Amino acid sequence: MTLIDFHTHHGSLCGETVLRQGVHTWGIHPWNACEEQDAPLPQGEWLALGECGLDRLCRTPWEVQMRMFRRQVLMSEELCLPLILHCVKAHAEMLSIQKELRAAMPWICHGFRGKPQQMRQLLQHGWYLSFGTLFNEESARTCPPERLLAETDDKDVPVGLVYERLAQVRGTTVDALAAQMWENYGKLFGNAVIQAL
Repeated sequence: MTLIDFHTHHGSLCGETVLRQGVHTWGIHPWNACEEQDAPLPQGEWLALGECGLDRLCRTPWEVQMRMFRRQVLMSEELCLPLILHCVKAHAEMLSIQKELRAAMPWICHGFRGKPQQMRQLLQHGWYLSFGTLFNEESARTCPPERLLAETDDKDVPVGLVYERLAQVRGTTVDALAAQMWENYGKLFGNAVIQAL
């Protein structure tokens, strides 16, 4: 079974099906947000918006990040596209915005490294969690399978390495994990869209 890389900045390395940043998804990263940006959506057949979000450790002024993130949440809702989130030390603020704007589209926290307590909080608000090359093992072990995704992000490695480690931590096989990922991707993006990738 072909493995799916949910979020990557590279093309397929080993025949994976990839959702590539800038090719299948579009968003303004908090590192790149600026005062003047009005965030027009470029033409394209986008599967999701993002990655976008909030980052307490980056240099972009917080007010600019907040404004840009809100704008992209509203775009996600208007276009009925899932939202891929970059979140560094800002989960509470993002949850507050999700509630305030009554966001109903799926939110996916990419590169999730948080502890189980944080994981449970995000899951209660309907988030999906995408695990990359670094993750908290207890969170990866206990994440509900229907909310679990795998990615390589900016790492130039095959996503199979992430699947192998996740399968080991979860006490399952790579094939079983891959089947679950296909099911999750179908829920997020539609089976016809995924088959076309």
